[in-house]
Amino acid sequence: MTRTLHRLYDIEARKIFGPENLPIAHWYYLRVLAQRGELNQLELSKRVGIASTTAVPALDSMEKRGLLKRTRDPMDRRKYYVSLTDDGRRLVDKLMPEIIRIVSDSFDGVKPDDMLTFWGVLHRIAHNLTGKSDEDTIVD
Repeated sequence: MTRTLHRLYDIEARKIFGPENLPIAHWYYLRVLAQRGELNQLELSKRVGIASTTAVPALDSMEKRGLLKRTRDPMDRRKYYVSLTDDGRRLVDKLMPEIIRIVSDSFDGVKPDDMLTFWGVLHRIAHNLTGKSDEDTIVD
């Protein structure tokens, strides 16, 4: 079942991102920046859910394509702030309606009560995971 869902998502995502030749993972960064505005690189990585060192190649790629820009923090030259460029904003505005359609279509046939149960369980899992990440223990 999960493989089928991933395959369907990939097919739909290629329809959207294909013409732009944009890796699907880059969408997460663009979406967060569109919603939150300028963020420091560490905060952006946290919001996307990817290690900051893993984010660097993706951010480099998007910066080279002119979708975002990074600026140094004048108070701490080790930090960078990331924001969308006009081209990045236009791309998000172009892709967002199609992505909303895909997400909306994925809920077809799901009853409202089932959605409430689903979101309740999902929030419980997220809460449990957040609690685990706040613990000082090391998990291998």
